[in-house]
Amino acid sequence: MTAQELIQHLQLLPPNTKIVVRGYEDGYNDILQLKEVKIKSKADAHLYDGEYEESNDVGATLAVDLYGENQNPKDDLK
Repeated sequence: MTAQELIQHLQLLPPNTKIVVRGYEDGYNDILQLKEVKIKSKADAHLYDGEYEESNDVGATLAVDLYGENQNPKDDLK
């Protein structure tokens, strides 16, 4: 999806619509940051892997990562 395609979708939503990203294993999280990343296709990606990986190669594509994480975990691993 490109920025233009995302904007077109967002313009159809009510302005107060919450935007989230998928959690690590399940559920959803708030978007905390938009991060610019360079990516390339990951040739050996399994079904459970992302289709792309970060890359500093010359042919890498500039993308935006809608970054989110659980800010209130209930399973303290201390």
